[in-house]
Amino acid sequence: MSALVSVIIPVYNSTAYLKRCVDAVLSQTYKELEVLLIDDGSTDDSLAICREYEKNDPRVKAFHKENGGSSSARNVGIKEAGGEYICFCDSDDYYEPDIIENLMKVFTEKEDAVVAQCMAVCRYEDGTLESGPLKDSGKIVRETSEEYFRELLLHLGDSSFCTKMIKADFMKRFAFNEGRLNEDFELLVYMLQEFDHIYTYEITGYNIILRFGSNTRNVYRNLFYDCMIENSDMAAALVEAKYPALKEEARKFQLYQRLDYTLHTPLSKMKNNPVSDKVLKELKLWRKDIKSNRFLAKKDRRNLLILSHVPHFSKWVHNRIMFLKGKPVEN
Repeated sequence: MSALVSVIIPVYNSTAYLKRCVDAVLSQTYKELEVLLIDDGSTDDSLAICREYEKNDPRVKAFHKENGGSSSARNVGIKEAGGEYICFCDSDDYYEPDIIENLMKVFTEKEDAVVAQCMAVCRYEDGTLESGPLKDSGKIVRETSEEYFRELLLHLGDSSFCTKMIKADFMKRFAFNEGRLNEDFELLVYMLQEFDHIYTYEITGYNIILRFGSNTRNVYRNLFYDCMIENSDMAAALVEAKYPALKEEARKFQLYQRLDYTLHTPLSKMKNNPVSDKVLKELKLWRKDIKSNRFLAKKDRRNLLILSHVPHFSKWVHNRIMFLKGKPVEN
């Protein structure tokens, strides 16, 4: 008998796209599934849709809870999951038809597998491809936790739990940090210290939909960017303690996250903001690193140096450029 796979889907006001997501899971080529729909206090018809799926397909279990964010919904799913393996999917995204079968293939062929992942692509709401997979060799590749961590620091790896299958007895030892954003990266870095390697099946299995209004996509949320800075510092502390050979990669990661933070945080929200004050101070202190870090792209190095000298003026210039390109800017 095939092993049971639990697919956890947090649901919040997802009426417009929930059916596409759930149908893509239920139509998987791998059939031994349980689908846990965790309604996180929706105010639209999402819960009714979840209940309808539960009524019509014995593989579906619907749960309702007060609104607490996707992390709290995922944690409910982890607790309730009865499968031998656990996967996640966001309700506004969708699986390729064979993602579960392919990830199960990794566990079947690699007896030491604890965490396996595939690749994702980004699409606009009309289905148009925005960016392709990071890797597409079609091979199953084994990386040590240090090698994988290095890829994450260089933005060459994927920290999303939605592209991953994890042994349930391992996953149930952890929980997502509730009330935060950028939580996938945070938890994954903690988990890295507990597994020796990860397998990547370098084929596309997951579709990320770039939708205005999502937690972290195409909209400014100060909590996300604050957490992003905190997580970059947490990663640097781990490098200091456990992976000293990755110090330059860790600094590059900190610098890039600070560049992202500065460019996306509106000027109005940078005033009297302790996180912004910290970031701008560090950019000044790290000018030597900005100049010497071999992993920084030329454009990023230039922008970081400008920001370290005249942050508010360069931010204003950036806003004007975005405005002229027709992209929304919040001042």
